[in-house]
Amino acid sequence: MREKGLIVDGFHFSSTKEYEEAKKELESVNLLRSKAELSNPRTVLKVYSKLLENETFHTPVGYAFLKDLQGIILKSQIIKPDDLPGIYIVPINDSKEKTELNNLNLNQYKQQVKKQQTRLRNSRIINLFLVIIVILMVIMTFYTDRTMFSNYKNQVIDQYASWEEELNNKEKELNEKELELNQKEQELNQKEQN
Repeated sequence: MREKGLIVDGFHFSSTKEYEEAKKELESVNLLRSKAELSNPRTVLKVYSKLLENETFHTPVGYAFLKDLQGIILKSQIIKPDDLPGIYIVPINDSKEKTELNNLNLNQYKQQVKKQQTRLRNSRIINLFLVIIVILMVIMTFYTDRTMFSNYKNQVIDQYASWEEELNNKEKELNEKELELNQKEQELNQKEQN
């Protein structure tokens, strides 16, 4: 059974969605009739071409208006009937599929935007963390006790110096023993010669 009240400009619509769209198209048609100079065929041709190009109308209300504009253009003979573009009627199923496809694309786009926003947020957090680490390293460089490193260096140098000193002492002892041995050898050589 048909619902009462879903009639727009003499057309009865089966769904409230189509009914609402037809009401919007009727408002657009009335606005165009009041604002555009439809008595000038050239203006009518421009309006007609623009409406077709933008695929503005999708209900019988809009198509009826386009047909009226087409009649004005053909009656004025400013363009040949073969050169005048026809009115493309969008099948209801195509319109629904197109809407569903647009909604699907919109949802996918929103999901991608959310993913990108999450990645951007994570990237900012990581960058902030790295900047904080670099700042802390610079602060540590300026405020750490440098004597710790110089103390360690001095300890290593002292250790090498003590080793060098020990080696020098041992070398001295060896030289002294060598001298003693050389003297004893000379004494023995002198004794043997005498």
